[in-house]
Amino acid sequence: MQKVRVEEISLIMREPHAFEFVQKYGLHGFLIYKPEEPEHIWLNVQILRNLGFPPPESVVTKYKSADFLKVSNWKSLLLKIEQDPEKSGQIRLKTLKNHFRKFSYKAIQLADRSLIFALEESVQNIIQQLSYGIAGAVNSEEISQMKKRFELKRLFIEQAPSAIAMFDNNLKYIAVSKRWLKDYNIENLDVIGKSHYEIFPEIGENWKRIHQECLSGAIHSMDEECFVRADGTTNWITWEVRPWYNSENRIGGIIMHTADITEIKNSQTENYRKQELMEKVLESVEVGIVACDAKGNLTLFNQATKDWHGLPARPVPKEELSRHYGLYNAEGTRALKPEEIPLIKALNSGTISNELIKIRPVNGEEVTVSVNGVQLFDHEGKLDGAVVAMHNINHRIKAEEKLRISEQTFRGSFEHAAIGMAILDIEGNWLKVNKSLCNIIGYTEKELKKLSFQDITHPDDLHTDLNLLNELVADERKYYHMEKRYFHKDGSIVFINLAVSLVRDHHGAPLHFVSQITDITKEKIASQQLKQTLGELESIFNSSTQVSIISTDSEGRIISFNKGAEKMLGYSQKEVSQQLNITSIHLNSELEEFSNRLFAEAEIYELPEFLERISTSKDFKNKDWTYVRKNGSELPVQLAITSITENNENKGFLFMAIDITNLKLVEEELSNVMLITQEQNARLKNFAHIVSHNLRSHSSNIGMLLDLSMRDYPELKNNEIFSHLTNASGNLSETIEHLNEVTLINTAVEINLEAVNLYKSVENIKHSITAIAATQGVKIRNNISEDKNVLGVPAYIDSILLNFMTNAVKYSSSHRESYVALTAEKQDDGFVKIDIEDNGLGIDLKKHGRKLFGMYKTFHNHKDSRGIGLFITKNQIEALHGKIKVKSIPGQGTTFSIYLKSYEKS
Repeated sequence: MQKVRVEEISLIMREPHAFEFVQKYGLHGFLIYKPEEPEHIWLNVQILRNLGFPPPESVVTKYKSADFLKVSNWKSLLLKIEQDPEKSGQIRLKTLKNHFRKFSYKAIQLADRSLIFALEESVQNIIQQLSYGIAGAVNSEEISQMKKRFELKRLFIEQAPSAIAMFDNNLKYIAVSKRWLKDYNIENLDVIGKSHYEIFPEIGENWKRIHQECLSGAIHSMDEECFVRADGTTNWITWEVRPWYNSENRIGGIIMHTADITEIKNSQTENYRKQELMEKVLESVEVGIVACDAKGNLTLFNQATKDWHGLPARPVPKEELSRHYGLYNAEGTRALKPEEIPLIKALNSGTISNELIKIRPVNGEEVTVSVNGVQLFDHEGKLDGAVVAMHNINHRIKAEEKLRISEQTFRGSFEHAAIGMAILDIEGNWLKVNKSLCNIIGYTEKELKKLSFQDITHPDDLHTDLNLLNELVADERKYYHMEKRYFHKDGSIVFINLAVSLVRDHHGAPLHFVSQITDITKEKIASQQLKQTLGELESIFNSSTQVSIISTDSEGRIISFNKGAEKMLGYSQKEVSQQLNITSIHLNSELEEFSNRLFAEAEIYELPEFLERISTSKDFKNKDWTYVRKNGSELPVQLAITSITENNENKGFLFMAIDITNLKLVEEELSNVMLITQEQNARLKNFAHIVSHNLRSHSSNIGMLLDLSMRDYPELKNNEIFSHLTNASGNLSETIEHLNEVTLINTAVEINLEAVNLYKSVENIKHSITAIAATQGVKIRNNISEDKNVLGVPAYIDSILLNFMTNAVKYSSSHRESYVALTAEKQDDGFVKIDIEDNGLGIDLKKHGRKLFGMYKTFHNHKDSRGIGLFITKNQIEALHGKIKVKSIPGQGTTFSIYLKSYEKS
């Protein structure tokens, strides 16, 4: 036991409403519980007296809770109070004689979470006093007094407001209260002197055992118990059974006190259900609910609020609420002042509606909420606190932003759309039109707003348009499309594609029409022209007699057969249409040959696959085929097969063929001419060999004779005629050598072809002409990669490169630093392009281009120019199946591009 100072009592009872609460409900005293000292309780003088203890010196005394309470029951009661909005019930306290007495309580929770229990003694305690009071008279002199007291007690029991019954040792009724008779529906029975078991035959063995134990001195009680009557009805009761004692201090029977708490129990169950429902609703709704008491201390903080703040509720001074919970104005630019916080504002002013604030948690998404709040009052009408409901409007803000963007987008799309757009009222008057529509029909927006769509619609289209419009208004369709005609302002017809939808208000009533107008005048004109062209093509198809045009379906069945096909094959359109397959006019052997080339040996295929593959094969494009006429005769044709597709789906094939019988005859004649030409070329080559050999012999003899004459007659050196003869003989020998070289170039080339490394060839020639290049002051740059190979004759390649490189050095410019650069690059067609670039004198291609590679053609006044090098070089390149190109600008330089076949190791 520990005394408590008056100052502590004043702290505990410092709140006026707490003091008033104890005065009103604490008829027999009060008990205080403080969470910071869970093992102790504080009792006041009045309750201690009621429990039989001598009054202590202090007003309130601190005790261990275990000295007055069953610990398990006490802990359960504390948990129950946390969830019990009523905060009322019954509690048992231990008396000085170690008996437990029952008290009704009402509890109130203070700001520091302390609990004050206001206590009122229950009826059972009065019954307990009664059971002991019966044994009050022990002297014979007091028997008459005892009888009087007993009669008073019996009268007390009868008139008692609660259900009380007094029994003898045989469980026969001695006295019973009217409430007992009413509660158990036995008001019409005379129970005095009758057995309790006779009145209530449904009493079970458990109750009989309790009765016997109480007759042996035990005391039994139960706060609540379910009692099922014989008729099946259910009663909840609280009860206590204890013995009463006679004048000899012996047990004279038992006293039973019960209270029907069915209504209370049902009310508690209903309250619990409502409370549970409310708690579940509060914890599950996506609405933040926050409440406070009259001083602004938080008393409710539901799950949605915890999620938004990322924090649980805890005592926070008003001044710190904004900082702690991240409360900002709607713009998020500053923290809220205490008086601006919606909960405090509602507490102070009464009501707030749709106030916007921003919650900015330490971690998590920022939330904008709309807040509504009201004040709370207690049962006496005094201000008890405030509550606010917060709705997360992030989605609404995003939706509004999307709507704003959507409206801007629609406005932008409307105004700048490439097609005409318009908004019309229900009568068809133009409310708003864009520039594209004005351009389509020639009216300004101001002019159109004075008209309706009916005014500019072609009369033949108006009826259909109005019918569709009426169906739209009647909600029989959501939109409609149609082609129609407008009258342009200049009177011309404008073809348009019209799409119309209807906008309704929130009641479903029509507001306005939205129309999209696409100008299809050009398409209509093109369509008409196309129809005309198709008609013409059909005429051509039917009238063409030189070209066979046959179309089939995707399975190869003939659908159409033009006049040319009838003439070529001998069938009529009627004979073949949907009756003959395209294979009927082809040689089977030819079809088999082509299919073997298109499909693998084990590959299974049908005719449509064969036709599809052959129509897409490059090898069979415009190929020569053989047609079989109706009479069985054959004719050669050049045939083009095309797949007809629609939306990437094969619909059939088109076969276009021309008779190439005459062409085949011409080819045969040309073949014969080619054979004759080849034979003549062979003879010419032999002739060239003979001529070059014989002329070389004669030329050598003439040269030898001239040399002998010079030796025998030295004076002939000064003879002009002899000098001319010597020069002519030399030129003749050189010409014969050139002729022989050209002849050799074009013979036996194929058998000598091999890989030639360009880089090495250039390097070898570069070293061989180093002295000449140095004399001329020319730098030679070999930019060819070391792995670049061409197919050729090594001697020819060296000759070609040497000729071009020496020419570049020979015809270099003395006015600048000269160079010769060689590069090589492989082309997509399998050739290697070799560029030989210089910055020398250049060649006037306009003047000399046509004779550039002619024999004995020179373009510079150089003493060594002979005009044979380029001629021989070109012949060597062409003998290697190559070609040569040249680009040159006089005074700037020349680039020769040589194309030779690339050598591949494979």
